[in-house]
Amino acid sequence: MKKAWALAAGSLFCASGAMAQSNVTIYGVVDTYLGYTNASGRGSVVSLDSGGYQASRLGFKGTEDLGGGLRANFQMENGFASDTGGMHDSTRLFNRQSWVGLANNLGELRLGRQNSPGFLMIARLDAFAGATYASFLNNVSAYTPRYDNVIGYISPVMRGFKLQAYYGLGEQTTPKNGLSTYMLAGEYESGPFYLGLSHSTQNSANDNIAIRSTFAGGAYDYGNGKIFLGYYRGNNLGAAATTNVRGSYYGAYSISANYRLSAQATIGAGYGWAKDSTGAGRDARQISLIGTYDLSKRTMLYTTYAHLTNSNGATFSLAGAAPITKNVPASGGTVNGIQFGIRHLF
Repeated sequence: MKKAWALAAGSLFCASGAMAQSNVTIYGVVDTYLGYTNASGRGSVVSLDSGGYQASRLGFKGTEDLGGGLRANFQMENGFASDTGGMHDSTRLFNRQSWVGLANNLGELRLGRQNSPGFLMIARLDAFAGATYASFLNNVSAYTPRYDNVIGYISPVMRGFKLQAYYGLGEQTTPKNGLSTYMLAGEYESGPFYLGLSHSTQNSANDNIAIRSTFAGGAYDYGNGKIFLGYYRGNNLGAAATTNVRGSYYGAYSISANYRLSAQATIGAGYGWAKDSTGAGRDARQISLIGTYDLSKRTMLYTTYAHLTNSNGATFSLAGAAPITKNVPASGGTVNGIQFGIRHLF
C-alpha cells in the first residue's frame, strides 16, 4: 500500500510538473455590433452582427523550448458568430488558423492553414483597423484572408525590417500548379514610422488565370494619433478566378487619420476612392468616421459612419471584419451605414 501511494504521489508530481512547463494560451475575441444600412434601390436594414471591428474567435496557441534556441510553435483558431453562436465555417473546426512550426534566431517556419500577409497588413493601413463599415480598403478589396496547405517563412526583425514568404500547395495531379498560391511581404517599422508591402497570387484550378492582390502603405504616429495611407490593387473583381478578366484591375486609395482625445477615447476620419482600369468607369468613393472608447484594457466600445458612392454600375457595399449579409445597392447606387459595437478580448 505504501508503494502504491508513493507511485501515485510521484505520478501526480510528474503530471503537475509537465503542466507547469507547458506554455499554452487560450484566447479570443467577442465582437458584436448593431448595424444600420440604407442602400439605393434596396431600402434600409437593421441588424445585429458579429465582428465589426475584429472577427469573433476562439484560439489556442503555444510554444515549447526545444533547447539550443529552437522552439516549437502552434496556433489553432476558430471563427464564430457572436450574434448567433454559430460557426463561420461549419466544415472546419479551426477555419481561421491551424498550423505548427519551428523557430529560432534565423526566423520561423510554419506549416498549415495560415493568414495571408495582406490580411495581416490591411489592419495597419487605415484608421479603421482594416475592418468596420468605415474601412474603404476592406469594402472594395476582394482578397483571400487565409489559405490551406501553406509553407510559410517569417524572418526575424532586422534593423526594423521583416520579410515573409509563403507557398500554398494546390495538391492537384493535373495541372501541377493549379490552385497553388504564392505570397510575399515586407515591412519596416522604426519609432513612429510603419511601411508595408504585400502581394499574393493564386492560380485557378486549370492554371489559366491567377487571382492577384497587392496592398501597400504606411502609418505615422504624430504623438496624439496616427496618419495612414493605404493602397490596394486587385484583379479579383468577382472574388473567384472564373469571374476575372485578364488585365482588368481595381486600384483603391485611402487616406485617414485618428486623434486621441484622452487615454481612453479616439476619433478618426478618412476618405477613399477606387478606380476601374477597364475604362467602364465602375468607380467608387467613400467618406468615413470612427470613434472608440476603452472601458478597460480588454473592452472597447466603437461607432462608425460611412457613406459610399458607386459610379456606372459598380455595386460596392459596406462590410466588417467577419462575413455578413451585405445590403448591396442597385448598380451605381449609394449606401450609408452606422455601427454601434462592443469588442471584448480574453
